[in-house]
Amino acid sequence: MARQTSYTVHLPPSGQNGDDAVQFVPDSFSPLAFLFPWAWFPLQRMWLVTLAYLVLLGLTLLALSFAGLSPLLRTMITTALSLLIGLEATNLKRWTLRRRGWREVAVIVARSQDEAERRYFAERGIVPTARMEPLFTASQPAVAMPMGQQPVLGLFPEADPSARGRR
Repeated sequence: MARQTSYTVHLPPSGQNGDDAVQFVPDSFSPLAFLFPWAWFPLQRMWLVTLAYLVLLGLTLLALSFAGLSPLLRTMITTALSLLIGLEATNLKRWTLRRRGWREVAVIVARSQDEAERRYFAERGIVPTARMEPLFTASQPAVAMPMGQQPVLGLFPEADPSARGRR
């Protein structure tokens, strides 16, 4: 079974328009923010978060060196701090967007960001200009059936008794 992720949809402040400006932020662990937070925050244009991270890291390293802890213990503590950053990076991105005036308008659960974008724009009735891939693959065909012919799960009055056999 494919892994589902929830994406929050953010619309730009009222001065900016266009569907290209819509931001989809996943609610997931960010491995790049875990490994390289000093580079990930500036690449995401999160300047205040970058400054706060550098100050927090500097104060943590200073406090750990004054405490006289072993290098292994200092490494473990800074790794735990990096793990926390990786877990909360997308929440910090949402906070930055909200601080800049972006509005969170929807939450979409999808397998990928492309699928989340398709679902969001289909719900709004807008077809984005980017290349669209089919939502269903050959392993998952999309079958449209009339209402009376849809398969029934469970024991409902509409179920066809011939499917189970007569008793």
